[in-house]
Parts: sequence; structure tokens; C-alpha cells
Amino acid sequence: MSTSTLIEESPISQWYGMMTQMFPDKCLTFLNYGYLDEVSNVTWLKSKDHAQKCSYGLIHHLLKDQDLAGKSILEIGSGRGGNCSYLAEYTTAKSVTGLDLCPAHTEFSNNTHTFENLNFVTGDACELPFENTTFDVIINIESSHSYPDLDKFGMEVQRTLKKGGLFIYADVMRTQHDTDLSDEEKIGFEIFSKKIDRYKEMISKAKLEIEKEENISAGVIKAIENDDGHLKHLLKALFDEKRESLPKEVTDSMDHMIHNFDYSLPKAFKTKYLEYIAWHIRNSI
Repeated sequence: MSTSTLIEESPISQWYGMMTQMFPDKCLTFLNYGYLDEVSNVTWLKSKDHAQKCSYGLIHHLLKDQDLAGKSILEIGSGRGGNCSYLAEYTTAKSVTGLDLCPAHTEFSNNTHTFENLNFVTGDACELPFENTTFDVIINIESSHSYPDLDKFGMEVQRTLKKGGLFIYADVMRTQHDTDLSDEEKIGFEIFSKKIDRYKEMISKAKLEIEKEENISAGVIKAIENDDGHLKHLLKALFDEKRESLPKEVTDSMDHMIHNFDYSLPKAFKTKYLEYIAWHIRNSI
């Protein structure tokens, strides 16, 4: 690993830092939209993790059928460390590194997830603090839509991924469809402005090759609408406990987030205003 330069926090990093300060609870380790298959089968999941079963379901689905034994893995945009913790606990990966732009996330993750083969660092997805051809597998989930230079991100993935290495890539994106979502229902979705062709352009420019493409929106909807085990259920429970002690800007933000989970987000996926696309990508260079 090379020496990392001082990183200036972006507004989104500052927002996540504030949220980590307000919600330091170690039971909240995922921030993704989740995934459940047709039968909601999570028999492989340990009972202690069932409160976040939908989030575990997403990373489990994206990595299914992949042999990770002895592999060195990097997650770019590791958030509160849930995906990396899954990799350290549920697979036989040799090493797992989580990188996030938000220093509060790095501190939280290193304090919460203490597996010997796991560590977290603060860094920029568009300027990765790692040597060339370091990792066998790189993962990026629900993160790249906020990056200021998507092409540079793609180049950095290719640079740090070993020849023949695998890039697991998934994100929410806008579609070409006109829908009946109101302007109010679209609030908060502005960050998902990139469309699938833009992501494919980035992949092509980085000379990476798509092996598999999957629209997993149906499984994401199933998770969001599930009666338990979703991020929204955990957020609601934590928020109800803390509401009276939180600043108004935080309570307003949380109320809007939960409203989106309950109403706007499922509608956005069902009307195809948004789609959740996942890729398996290979570095053949």
C-alpha cells in the first residue's frame, strides 16, 4: 500500500460522518437496499445476523458461485463495513480490505469488525492508495453513482486488479423510461442521474470485460417490502429511540429516508424510473 495523501471530505462524506456520530450503534453495519430471492432463503445466515438479512442477502447473491478461497479482496465504498465483515466471516478469503472516503466510517468499521484478515482504510475511489495488480477481487456496491470522475474510477479498478481478476459491480441507475412519479416522489433520487450506457462506457474505457449482467430490481423490491430484516426496520427502531435527542435537520432527513423506503423507492423500481444492475467483470489485461 502506498502512502495516502490528505483527503478533503466531500459533502456526502460529511453527511455520512454526521450520521455515524448520531447513530454509532454497532448493530447497524449495512447501508444498502438489500436483496431477497424468490423464496427468501437465508438458511446459510447465522441467527445473530438475521436483523440485517436483506443486506446480507445482497452481498451473498452478488458473490454466489464465486470461489473466494485464498483471494485478496478490496471493497471500494465499504461504508460501515457490513460487506467486508461478511467476506471475513462467511468466506475463506485470504485478506479483505475496505476503503471509504468517510473517516468516520473507517473508524467505526475498524472498531466494530475485528477479524484478523480484515482492515479498513480511508481513501478516494478515484485515487486508490494501492500498488498495481494488488487484488484478486474488487467489489463496488451502491457507491459509484456519487463519484465525480467515473472514468478515473474505472481506470483505478483496472490498475489495482490482477490480470484475470474479478470486479463485482452493482449500482442503482436511471433508465430511459418516462414514469408517473411526481416531483415530490423523485426527491432524493437526483444522485442516480447516470444511465446504464454511461456505466458501460466507463467499463469499456478501462478495458474491462463484462462477463455477466443482471437486473436484480425484483429482488431489491422484495427486500424493501419484506416484513423484517431490512435496513429500514433497523433505522426505524434506532430512530424512534433517539428522535427526541436529535437535531431537526437529522430528524427531517431520517423521516424523508424512511418515507422513501416505504413509498417512493419501491414505486421508482416498479415503474422502471430506477433499475438495480449488477455485473461480473473481468480484467483480461
